[in-house]
Amino acid sequence: MTSKEFIKERLKVKLLAFPNAELSVFDKAKKKYIGLFNPEEMEFVNDKPDVLMFLTGGSEHVAIESVQEFRFYILLASRDANSWAAATEVKAWMNQHNIRSILLDADHPDTSELLSEYYHAFVGVKRLHGQRLGVVGSPSPWLVASGINPYLLQSKLGIEQVDISWDNIVFDEIQQVASDFYSLFSKAENKQELMESGRIYEGLASLIPFYRLNAMTVECFPMVNKTGHTACLALSKLNYDGIPTACEADVCSAAAMMFAAEVCNTIPWMANIAHVGEGKGLLAHCTAPVNHLTSFKLDTHFETGKGYAISGQLKGDEVTIFRFENTLNRIFITKANVVGIPKSRNACRTQVEVELSPTAIKYFTENPFGNHHMVLPGNWTKRLELAAQLLNIEVVC
Repeated sequence: MTSKEFIKERLKVKLLAFPNAELSVFDKAKKKYIGLFNPEEMEFVNDKPDVLMFLTGGSEHVAIESVQEFRFYILLASRDANSWAAATEVKAWMNQHNIRSILLDADHPDTSELLSEYYHAFVGVKRLHGQRLGVVGSPSPWLVASGINPYLLQSKLGIEQVDISWDNIVFDEIQQVASDFYSLFSKAENKQELMESGRIYEGLASLIPFYRLNAMTVECFPMVNKTGHTACLALSKLNYDGIPTACEADVCSAAAMMFAAEVCNTIPWMANIAHVGEGKGLLAHCTAPVNHLTSFKLDTHFETGKGYAISGQLKGDEVTIFRFENTLNRIFITKANVVGIPKSRNACRTQVEVELSPTAIKYFTENPFGNHHMVLPGNWTKRLELAAQLLNIEVVC
C-alpha cells in the first residue's frame, strides 16, 4: 500500500461508566454523542481505545486499565453525572504515569471539529511509518544545524533514509521528457534550458520506483556549479506530482514535508528565513510547488544566476510556518498573516512577507531550530499540533 492510498483506520472510542452500569447508560450516550464523529472515522470498542469518553463518575479504574504507557489519548467528558470529575482524576493519573492526553468538553460546539482534526492527524502519523526518504548526494555544508540521525528519523517518525549517489543517474541517456512537464512550464523562453531541467526531473523521478521512495531531498548546488543547470523546476514538479522533495539534501526539511504531506494532505513550500525584523518575516526560495501559487514565471537561480527557478505569488492571506528541531524532540508552529509579495533581486525568487507574533519573533531571533522553514497556505496549526502530540514532540509556538 502506498502512502497515498486510503488507510481504513478508525478512531477507537471506549465509553466509560461506573461498574455494573445499566446498558441504557451506554445506549443513551451513543445516541447523544455519535454526532461528534464522522461515522466512517470511528467505532465503539472495549479494548485498545484511542478516545476515552467518560459518562459517569466511578469510571476511573476502568479508564486506567484501558490505557498504555507512552501513548496519547483524547479524553471526553461533560458536566453530567460526575463525568468531568472522573476524567480530571484520570487525567492527573495519566500525567503522573507518562501517558499523554488532552481533556475535551464533549458538549462544546468546537469539539466535533477538533476530533475531525485529530482523526486526520492520527491517520497521517500512521501513514508515515514505513516510508522511505531518498537522500541524493550529501547535505549542503552550510546546513550545520539540520542533520538528523537516521536512527532517530526511523525510531521517531518511522521513516527510513536511503542514501543515493548522483552517479546513479545518467542524465545523458535521458532523451524524452514527459509532456506534462513541458506544459506546466510552457512559459519558458529558453527551450533548451527547459529540456535540461526536464532531464533532471526525469532522472530524479526514475529513482522513485527503483528505490521505492516516498520522498526525496537533493543536493543541488554541485550539479548547478558543474553543469550550469538547476533542479528547481524538477523539485517543484515533483512536489506538484505529490512527492515531497526538498533541496540542499536537507533531511530535516524533507522529514517535515513528509509529515505535512500525510497529516495535512498538502506538501509545504521549503523556504529560507531571509529576514526577520520590525514584526515581520521574509521567506524566500526558488523551488515553490506551483500548486501553491496563484501565478508564476521562470527566472534565474538566485545564488548562481544560472538555469531556471520559480518566481511566484503565494496563495492566500495567511500561512502556517513550521519546522522540526533536528533532534525531533520539538517542533515550531505558528500562523502568520501575509502582508506582502516582494520581488527583490537580492533573495530567492519566490518571496512572501508575513506579520509575525511577538513569540514567533522571539523564536526566530533567539532560539531558531535552523534556517529552512516549511510554509503551508492556510491555517493548519491545530492539526500539526495534534500530530506532534501523537509523536511525543513538544510544540513551540
